Amino acid sequence: MLAVYRRRAPQDAALLQPLANACRRAAAFDWALSGEAGSVRELWAEGARALAEGFRRSRSGFDPSPDQLILALDLAIAGRDRGAFTTLASFAPGVRSGVLRGAQAFRGARAHFHLAEGYALIASALAERACEPARAALRSLTAAREESERQWWEQRFPDPLEAAWLMREHEAVCALLGAVAGVILGAPQAQGAAEFASAVEEALLCLERFVAAGPNHHPKLYVWLPGIALCALAASAGLPIDWIEERRRQHAPGFSRLPTRLLHHEN
Repeated sequence: MLAVYRRRAPQDAALLQPLANACRRAAAFDWALSGEAGSVRELWAEGARALAEGFRRSRSGFDPSPDQLILALDLAIAGRDRGAFTTLASFAPGVRSGVLRGAQAFRGARAHFHLAEGYALIASALAERACEPARAALRSLTAAREESERQWWEQRFPDPLEAAWLMREHEAVCALLGAVAGVILGAPQAQGAAEFASAVEEALLCLERFVAAGPNHHPKLYVWLPGIALCALAASAGLPIDWIEERRRQHAPGFSRLPTRLLHHEN
């Protein structure tokens, strides 16, 4: 299907999101089978470019939903695609009232709109080397956490284990982005590093419990894409991430999902 989406997506914007999702799945299998960091990043970058194209051109058939903007940023950062990252960061001003207007996915889930806005604002702060977007991002991230309601997750995802994990992932992403925003705004690096590491530890432990509870669940194939992206984002903001390799060597629960070969440029 990936080949079909690649061939048809340039003419049919409705296939840009399936193309991005196919790239993500292909990257998961590629990593599980070959462990080739370069090819995995290329697939992530291809998915990011597909979504960035959809947001940039607002083509008919493309659903500019907040979850897709969040995924696009994850893919652009993890895939090291500066062009897609810059394009997506440019949508930061007025995300909820602008580019995402009319989005179908997650309609009514205000937490996702706030998170997408906060993520894009931090991307903008790093791309423009500016503090004001980071200040605005903190407000959006606070709202994203406050608007996250257990009832919504449980209604959207009937599997209680999946609902609990996705709600926890949402909270973790907010916390990780908040730590990055704090460093951009001049918070002590040691404080930001401690907050970031604590959020990563807790999220990976929750993810490992979720996967262990369902032996046949598909995340067993996956690295934690948001974690890969946010660790790379943190590094670009000046936060240390070398401690991740040490935790992997210690076989800390869940840290196999943050392969350092996918975190560093030289690998």
